Amino acid sequence: MNILFTHMFKLLLLLILLISNLYSSNISWHSSYDKALQKAHKEQKNLMIFITSSKVKESNIILKEYFMNKNYIKYINENFVSVLVNIEYKSSYPIELFYTTTFPSLFFASYKDESFLTHPIYKFTNQEDFKKVLYSIYDK
Repeated sequence: MNILFTHMFKLLLLLILLISNLYSSNISWHSSYDKALQKAHKEQKNLMIFITSSKVKESNIILKEYFMNKNYIKYINENFVSVLVNIEYKSSYPIELFYTTTFPSLFFASYKDESFLTHPIYKFTNQEDFKKVLYSIYDK
């Protein structure tokens, strides 16, 4: 059963990545941290790093409820390069910078030096609080 869930989670993440590129009402996720960082430098956009675990069902819920078809998606795509990292399948991100044992976790980092722009988000309590944090982020 656990293997089936893991495969379903991988498939869901792949579908989210593909669909997000087709529709502007979804986030343009990158699966490679290094490529996303290069793009962030080129476009002078900060990073939004969403770290998930296949073992935590809440990750899929947060992706759906916070990052699909919301009025702030355009703002995210215009101001951030977004990275979706699944810790079981993607180890090519600087874990020493974005270390967490809580999933899902969301980090905002400067494209200049990868420093935090705000505190990491570990608990997604409501969308209004999330939007306040999102719109308050600026490059320090």
